[in-house]
Amino acid sequence: MTRVALITGCGKRDGMGRAIALTLAASGVAVVVTDKQATGVLNRRQQVVGVADDSWGGVDSLVEEISAAGGTAMAQLGDISDADDAKRMVDTAAAWQGRLDILVNGAGAPQGLDRQDIEDVPIEVFDFVIAINLRGTYLMSRFAVPHMRAQRWGRIINISSQAGQVPAAMSTAYSASKAGVLGFTRALSADVAPWGVTVNAISPGMVATSRALLSLDPNIDVDAEIKRRGSMLAVGRSGYPDDIAEAVAYLASDGAGYMTGQTLVLDGGGSGSMFAKKPPEAQNS
Repeated sequence: MTRVALITGCGKRDGMGRAIALTLAASGVAVVVTDKQATGVLNRRQQVVGVADDSWGGVDSLVEEISAAGGTAMAQLGDISDADDAKRMVDTAAAWQGRLDILVNGAGAPQGLDRQDIEDVPIEVFDFVIAINLRGTYLMSRFAVPHMRAQRWGRIINISSQAGQVPAAMSTAYSASKAGVLGFTRALSADVAPWGVTVNAISPGMVATSRALLSLDPNIDVDAEIKRRGSMLAVGRSGYPDDIAEAVAYLASDGAGYMTGQTLVLDGGGSGSMFAKKPPEAQNS
């Protein structure tokens, strides 16, 4: 039996969605990759230097990449915050191979839209961030659950953020939306556990994705900034999309059947210690 996964937010070349799709597909899962727009998004370095990348076409390019590696994939476009779109994407994914086993809610609103004092954040910005990050997660899960209940097996994995647990200043909408995802994860897990469906969340810290890098000053050395931030973490490096993908693969597996309603914090130890300890060779240099 081939498991089927539906993954939202797969349109960025350097994003978590692509890494998750590639990792699951490599393990034999048939993947449905989705995004709101058809065109791809350039990575941070290409945007800074103004280099076009005509080779990347969003989810269609991702399907080609997976197929070339021997995997099975299909692409869909739709707005997860729109109920009709969400239902269509879920039902189409379930009909494709006759089942839907795994839902990864990875799509998210751009971070930093609310980087102002609360009285200066436009109401429409708050509504947009909540619509994508929280309403979208809710809708996709709502329409996926009946399929999973019917087969008495399912995995729902919600990508939250460190901001949902330790919010930064001037991130009222984003932090609230990601905290909401964590609360929703716990609540839904209790509803669906008797049917063999688990619901868990991942809270990444600093991960070098297109979305995260776009928040950096375009005039700085991006690679140097990633290295600098990573050096302050306990593990001594920044996170990468593959780090998140490996955790998703575990939560999507049979081996994670006893884990539900939980949040995996993947932040390189940033929330567990104040400072990184340098290895002996670094201390002596």
